[in-house]
Amino acid sequence: MNWLDYVFIGILAISVIISIFRGLTKEVLSLLIWVVAFWLAYHYVDVGAKYLESYIELPSARHLIAFVAILIAALFLGSIINFILGKLIKSTGLSGTDRFFGMFFGLLRGVVIIIVIAFFVRATPLSEDPWWQNSKLVPYAGKIAEWARVRMPESFSKYFSFIENNKVVEQTSEMLKKAAENVESSKQLDQLMQSLSDNEAETNDQTEGGSN
Repeated sequence: MNWLDYVFIGILAISVIISIFRGLTKEVLSLLIWVVAFWLAYHYVDVGAKYLESYIELPSARHLIAFVAILIAALFLGSIINFILGKLIKSTGLSGTDRFFGMFFGLLRGVVIIIVIAFFVRATPLSEDPWWQNSKLVPYAGKIAEWARVRMPESFSKYFSFIENNKVVEQTSEMLKKAAENVESSKQLDQLMQSLSDNEAETNDQTEGGSN
């Protein structure tokens, strides 16, 4: 195992520990709150920007402030709901069970984080480096990443295909560049050999002329 494997193990461990302390319900609800908050901010940013027209002239600034404001408001409201739900779970005595199942949620989240890392590193020249190639866990993450890529929605799969195609283009360009350098070196070598041959012929001619 190399340092990358220990980083992956650390990601899994931290994710599991956080989920054990927070519990399954709070973890799942937190995830849903973030998803809903971004959805609300994305879909209602234009509505929020209209209320700022009298205060902010720049349209991009209005939309940015509206997006951030809606996102923060949704997250704040969600955190209140999450806090109240956490108190209810403690009062029912389900906190132990909730923490136990939260451990599996944390493990799953850690695996997802590692898969996302594998997605992007595989699409870059970093995947050819020894620290990536020598990792014991990378092959497993790569297999899961490929399995997920085949089954993800077309819009996402097109994006990752585009990334990997860019990687192929970069590799092909590098190969062509090296081939061109080799061809250029070969031409220079031929020119040098021709120059030596011409010099040798000229020397022979001069020698023969001197003898005559």
